[in-house]
Amino acid sequence: MITLTEAGYRDRVRGGWLGKLIGATVGGPSDGQKQTQATAGLPEALSRSQVSLNEGIDLQLVWLRALQSFGPTVTTEDLTGAWLRHAAHTHGEYPYARANFRRDVPPPISGGFDNPFRDALGALARAELWGMLAPGDPEQAAWFARRDSMLDHAGAGLEAAIWLAGMASAAFVEKDTSRLVELGLSLVSEEGRLARGVRDVVRWHGEYADWGRTREMLLRSYSSEDVRDSVVAAGIIALALLHGRGEFATCIVTAANCGWSSGTTCAATGALLGLTLGADGIPEEWRRSVRQEVVAGWGVVGLPRQWPASMLAEQTCEVGRLVIRSECSGRVQLVEEEPEEAPQLASPEAAALRRQLAIGSYVASYRRGPVRIQIDYDGRPTIGYDRPRRVAVALSNTVNRSLEVRARLSAPAGFVVTTTSDSITLAEGTTVSFMLTCSAPREHARIAVINPCTLFLAVDDGSEVTVPIALVGEALWYAAGPYGDFEEAHAPEQPGVLSGDMPLEAEGWMQLSVPEPMTNILADLEGDQGTYYLATDISAPRSQRARLSVGCNDGTKVWLNGQEVFAQHEHRPVSPLSADEFEVELRDGWNRLLVKMAQCSPRRFLSLAIKDGQGQMLIEAVNTMPRGPWAPAAPADEGE
Repeated sequence: MITLTEAGYRDRVRGGWLGKLIGATVGGPSDGQKQTQATAGLPEALSRSQVSLNEGIDLQLVWLRALQSFGPTVTTEDLTGAWLRHAAHTHGEYPYARANFRRDVPPPISGGFDNPFRDALGALARAELWGMLAPGDPEQAAWFARRDSMLDHAGAGLEAAIWLAGMASAAFVEKDTSRLVELGLSLVSEEGRLARGVRDVVRWHGEYADWGRTREMLLRSYSSEDVRDSVVAAGIIALALLHGRGEFATCIVTAANCGWSSGTTCAATGALLGLTLGADGIPEEWRRSVRQEVVAGWGVVGLPRQWPASMLAEQTCEVGRLVIRSECSGRVQLVEEEPEEAPQLASPEAAALRRQLAIGSYVASYRRGPVRIQIDYDGRPTIGYDRPRRVAVALSNTVNRSLEVRARLSAPAGFVVTTTSDSITLAEGTTVSFMLTCSAPREHARIAVINPCTLFLAVDDGSEVTVPIALVGEALWYAAGPYGDFEEAHAPEQPGVLSGDMPLEAEGWMQLSVPEPMTNILADLEGDQGTYYLATDISAPRSQRARLSVGCNDGTKVWLNGQEVFAQHEHRPVSPLSADEFEVELRDGWNRLLVKMAQCSPRRFLSLAIKDGQGQMLIEAVNTMPRGPWAPAAPADEGE
């Protein structure tokens, strides 16, 4: 049992928030800079600077409101609802996650599906909050962080948040920074990119004892085009802690001098040190010089704009006391008097957590009455024409008697559905798996952006429960090529094709069913290098101004309804940061979009997203169905 005093808990939480504000302010000026910096020990402008705002602090404000509303048993659905109400960020991973929420794609699938920023640091940037709410219980903090981060991240992006949340929780008990780093790593997969990157930093720091050399090795081995990569950020946080050995100024300045995502890495480093030292342990010159107030960013909607640090700390402690009593019961307690013996924190076992992480990000879990249900989408929650989609279902009996369950699947009109088992016997404590198959024949069905299916489970006690199965429509594209010189006009540039008067099903075009168009349209395109044309027909619900985000690693030209709307020709990395955004006018009804691209590299990359005027994904603009009129078929319901 970890025993903490009420006064000590409050002081550590105040220290965590104060350390985060100091770190965010110090790291803000060098945020996004890939070269090393020369940050002074106490920046002269610190006392006059407002905290450098980032989405990590913004989302922590949103999560605090959600916890105040729903309590310590807050669910992913509660967090999703709070996000949709209060967070309107339009950069990085945030609009992609919001698009998935609106397409009814549930967590953890929402974090990885069609999200080119799934490995970014957004979840890490807000993870210390969960450690503050579950002090001295790293595994519980990690479970909270997983529930949060799987909304908009997967893989390393998710594991980085778990690592930091575990360290923040352990910091209430453990002062040794190298021990904190190891405790955090015990919560994630040893084989994952996150653990490998942090362990390499620990090893390089031991070998070179030079932060600049270790930083160089980290970037050489793990850097990407995106300065917000979560593995690099975690590596810099670990490096700052190890190099500074817990000394506040040295750790903060080291993180700032490493550059890259220094706004986030300095904030996280400061928060960890503040939790370790407490507010009173932070050097007075730092406490006195920083503005102890957060002003919420423009992406926060419907919440107060100004948050004094003292108010944030008090609200965090109020929620934390509830979490400790509810979720940490038997492992952590708060008392008034200092215990005779200092608490000792054992390494968390976290076997169940690591098993859950190993399942992957395309398995959704539900609890319905006596049955626990897992829906395994086998790598993608999508459906395309004439491509049968198989989904695995696992039912687990959670009660101490045998259950008889009958399964039935419903789907949109024209879809064909089958199950490999409609009657299932579930003995006490057992799990039974079966397959569902859903297909959309082109002559009978029309695939929409959202194709809601429902699994009905009739239990022998007379109850019936339902589980949603989200199938996102695959984008329908057509490809032609390769042709010769990019600067020359080729056959697909004839007026009828550009305007939409000629059908794309004509000879010479190859149909592509694209699961993740906002990540890479060309994932399944094969062929020699050269000039290619990609075309699609987009159905818009009304005439409106929109923004096209087009990413390509070589030359690109774009036509919309016969008009050239964009052109560039330069070699770029295969990265979501290669995207260009430009305004277009969508007309009511069908719109022909044609992209001409040069592919001079074996690595093929083309992404496309349509956004509204506020920068959110315009999922109402649909390119999942053939152009032209269509009469719907009769509804499909397995078993009828």
